[in-house]
Amino acid sequence: MATADQAVLTLEPDGRVSASAHDVEAVLERYGLKRYAVLGRGARGHGASRFLTLRSDRPDFDPVAAARELAGTGAFHAVVPNLFLQLYDTTPNDTYLPYQWHIESAGEADLKLPAAWDLGRGDSSIVIAIMDNGIDIGHPDLESQVWINRDEIAGNGVDDDGNGRVDDVKGWDFGNGDADPSAEPAFDPSGIDVGFHGTFVAGLAAAATDNGEGIAGAGWRCRLMALKVGDSAGDISLSAVTTAFQYAADQGANVLNMSFGTTDATSREYFQALVDMATAADVLCVAAAGNDGADTQAFPAACVDVLAVGATTEDNLRADFSNWGSWVDVAAPGSYIWSSICRNYTIDDFSQIIYLFFFGWDGENPYMFGDGTSFASPLAAGVCGLVRARMPDLSARQVMEQVIATGDVVAYDHPIGKRVNAYRALSEPVVAVEPVEPLATAIQLGAVWPNPFDQATTITFSLAQPTTVRLKLYDGSGRLVRTLIQATLPSGRHAALWDGTGSDGRPLGSGIYFATLETPGRRAVRKIVLAR
Repeated sequence: MATADQAVLTLEPDGRVSASAHDVEAVLERYGLKRYAVLGRGARGHGASRFLTLRSDRPDFDPVAAARELAGTGAFHAVVPNLFLQLYDTTPNDTYLPYQWHIESAGEADLKLPAAWDLGRGDSSIVIAIMDNGIDIGHPDLESQVWINRDEIAGNGVDDDGNGRVDDVKGWDFGNGDADPSAEPAFDPSGIDVGFHGTFVAGLAAAATDNGEGIAGAGWRCRLMALKVGDSAGDISLSAVTTAFQYAADQGANVLNMSFGTTDATSREYFQALVDMATAADVLCVAAAGNDGADTQAFPAACVDVLAVGATTEDNLRADFSNWGSWVDVAAPGSYIWSSICRNYTIDDFSQIIYLFFFGWDGENPYMFGDGTSFASPLAAGVCGLVRARMPDLSARQVMEQVIATGDVVAYDHPIGKRVNAYRALSEPVVAVEPVEPLATAIQLGAVWPNPFDQATTITFSLAQPTTVRLKLYDGSGRLVRTLIQATLPSGRHAALWDGTGSDGRPLGSGIYFATLETPGRRAVRKIVLAR
């Protein structure tokens, strides 16, 4: 096929074609290009170019070579073989893709990921932190996706990057305090091993995609930062979550998924302080809305600047277990979801039977079905990863607003937000987010010195205008240990002395503490280390 001006070729009424230029005629002869057909009737007012096909009856005809040589003559605007084009609807070749209805289904309940992947497939520079009970970092569908701390040298027993973690090459185990974030057994009250949870979540967020095996991950090329917050007993403590938050912020995670939480409202302020810290570091927090099937707020999902995710079914209904309410931002598939499970340790016989008969496990390959807002959340997190890769200038808050605004409006039985639409999130104009007054213009929690300290330390802060202030101290488990200031203060610089005692005047033990400065609508946090 070619476009040419009127002087290049001579087109005979009987369909024969020739050229006056010797180099063009030589190519026509060499490839047997003796016939033509005009494409269309031509467009007026757009120059004198003709669009036509040149045809050869030779059995050994090479259209690629012919097009290349004709283009090389310089006599044509463009020459190209008659290519067969494909619809833009990316379908990866992962083995279990037919099981993943949330990627593409016959109805309207899926995330529209194939169309989104035509626009962007994430990027290895985008890191989705999985704060959970561990990941099988050697899983065949996850190993290539695991984030690597390039500033740390594996196995040398040295904290090379000076972040307080030795050999944290592939994340960290905050539950047990070591460098191995791998999954381990964790039993629910019924006796079923749920140690697969973090691995399941990670696969949904960003499993290796189009690799000819396993499943496809929503975030495709994004990387997975393993933040294990469960300990060997299967417990997830707020102290482990706190230090994992700090790690995600310090190590540059772009998205943080939290498929856990509590309905204990006393945790609201503490979780909000952690979220504020992450948001200030441009980490987008995503969290599961909870599985109580009620209008019950769960934290951290219900905190400000957290993308709270409810769960839907293949029938495009609210999953009956999904929490709901105006505080839930978006909905994503969370029922009968197929994903990866860990195989880095031996599953007990009872759990294997449950997996086989109720979760669709085949007894060999590390994949099965699962239900929960826990699994809707990483799908939304993966979409957020796609948006962050395609729109790198957007802040964490702006990405969240983009995903919310571009969702599909569905009339669920109870409010769980719009259904996430990955294609619209990547294709529609960026949502304008009103600028939020930077924290520093309202309050600024300054230096804490000395830090660490053993006898006393001074906490400094600044106020842009007179306001009510509360300066509180929490221990690593989130327990309030002392209120240093609760008063209305003038604008300017202020300081408070802490002598390492609690509200009862008794000395506190060595450990990590958090100073939280609160004013109406603002909060700031600093870590303090007491070393006696």
